[in-house]
Amino acid sequence: INEILDLSRVEAGKLMLREETVVVPELLESILRLVRQRALEGHVTLETEFPSCTCQLFGDKRLLRQLLLNLATNAIKFTPPGGKVLLSASVGQDSLRFVVADTGIGIAKEDIPKAMAPFGQVDSRLGRKYDGTGLGLPLAKAMAEAHGGTLELESDPGVGTRVTVR
Repeated sequence: INEILDLSRVEAGKLMLREETVVVPELLESILRLVRQRALEGHVTLETEFPSCTCQLFGDKRLLRQLLLNLATNAIKFTPPGGKVLLSASVGQDSLRFVVADTGIGIAKEDIPKAMAPFGQVDSRLGRKYDGTGLGLPLAKAMAEAHGGTLELESDPGVGTRVTVR
């Protein structure tokens, strides 16, 4: 229900940012705490590459956490046992970059627009294997854009998916 409400706010132009200073390594550690058990249960290896600095950004901590949590949860959900999920952050000259990459099932290039659309399900069959509302990626993109950023998705079936948020 919260995702539907957030999507409604985005579509109505009413998504309000409660900006504050966010310490990036702390943000990433909070995501890891939330997804670590799911990865263990799915026999998925979590890898991290965090900046050694205490870099900070100014943004809405709740929305940034939700954005990264949506991406990490999707990566784990769509990665088969024995696969890997990488959560990383790096600082460039003029931007901060978050990457969530997996060795999961991947998405065909022609299905990426569908996956990025609200309620879009690449596999829309009644008995599909993976649950979800189809809001995680569109919300993550909207939350990145609300912060003046971008979200890019690259994927290949059988190889995996890489989502970059700048």
